[in-house]
Amino acid sequence: MADQPRVIVVGGGPGGATAAGVLARQGIEVVLLEQARFPRAHVGESLQPATLQILEKHLGIEAQIRAAGFGRKYGAVYVWGESRRPWSVLFDARLDAVVDDLSEEELLAGDFEHAVNVDRARFDSILLNAARDGGADVREGTRVDGVLRDGDRVTGVRVGDAEVRADVVVDASGQGCLLGRTFGTTRMVTDLRCTATYGYYTGAGGLDGALGRHVQYVVTIDEGWVWFIPTSADTTSVGVVVRDGVPLTADRFDALVAEAGLPLDRGARLRDRGRDGLLFARDWSFSHRQVAGPGWVMVGDAACFVDPILSGGVDFAVRGGANAALALLRGFDGGPAALVAGLEVYNEQVRTEYRAYLRLARYWYGNNRSVQGFFWEAQRALGADAGSVPVRAFVYLTSGRYAADQHVRVFQQWQEERMFEALGVDPDRVRRDR
Repeated sequence: MADQPRVIVVGGGPGGATAAGVLARQGIEVVLLEQARFPRAHVGESLQPATLQILEKHLGIEAQIRAAGFGRKYGAVYVWGESRRPWSVLFDARLDAVVDDLSEEELLAGDFEHAVNVDRARFDSILLNAARDGGADVREGTRVDGVLRDGDRVTGVRVGDAEVRADVVVDASGQGCLLGRTFGTTRMVTDLRCTATYGYYTGAGGLDGALGRHVQYVVTIDEGWVWFIPTSADTTSVGVVVRDGVPLTADRFDALVAEAGLPLDRGARLRDRGRDGLLFARDWSFSHRQVAGPGWVMVGDAACFVDPILSGGVDFAVRGGANAALALLRGFDGGPAALVAGLEVYNEQVRTEYRAYLRLARYWYGNNRSVQGFFWEAQRALGADAGSVPVRAFVYLTSGRYAADQHVRVFQQWQEERMFEALGVDPDRVRRDR
């Protein structure tokens, strides 16, 4: 390991581990500094099909994730909008017409596209180990105490009394927002400031039919909304999102879960984790005026956070980590001007995706909207890339497929550029002659 790494990554969650893993596998010297020691608890989320493909392409860990026993998620069932009748959005269009006629065995035996409801403690450990195996110098139990700067440029970080310098610092510190706090650039979204109280149940049951425990169930209530997400064969995440700024009491949590009418069997029991078996997370939406600059880049929750109604946090972090790594790789190959240009492209990628999710989240919270309205709003957010069917535009956006497709196109272009350079070929001339 070099005395001065090319890149320092602060934070070992999905965004930081992905960025570090992608960079290290391309031969970049990377040090990843993580305050906690893994595994560590974190609120779970879905890992969408497109994100699994990104992780396989860059880190080769799809088989490990699928072997971990996480629950499958074929889509989501909602009680939201003008009608109180449940409606569903499924990842695989083929399921729309046949799911009511399938048994659970037939559903699981089919090749239908699905997400994975991950237990973050286990999933994040898989991802961090992949970064380590790829060559990143991963240092757990290491707290970053400050940022080193030379004028506008970030030059490294402080760890206790020591200074660690690098060409670029990747801030993947989560909602602690190391660089955002340093620069004072965090912008809160005041109309989307929610908090979540949640816990993990055993013996929770599931919905009727083949989807049973293979779908996310979300119900709006007067105070906010409630989720029911099976994360494995016998474990279910149940959470209540409200606009209060403090954790719910156990009694109020139970009352709101009962109000939502979740399919909790009589034998359902909370695991003994946290206060009264309950955990707490602040889900306040925010962004920054800029997420990349001289010697620095933000990824994942450190860059921005959108209300979790669309379960996009992990996917956003993985894509952001991969996109940031690609911007740095292209910049390192092409020199200072290319690095500036690459980071500006990344900056715009984050802003564009953030605005699309924020717009849809705001629309979602207008509880008087119709179901079709959600789908049309997604189509408007994507514009020409949406396709002609609004419900498929909604799936294309919320499954992460749209953003993943954008990433893959840019990654393939970078691979072409490196190949042309090695062969002494002018890439612009090749593209003109196609």
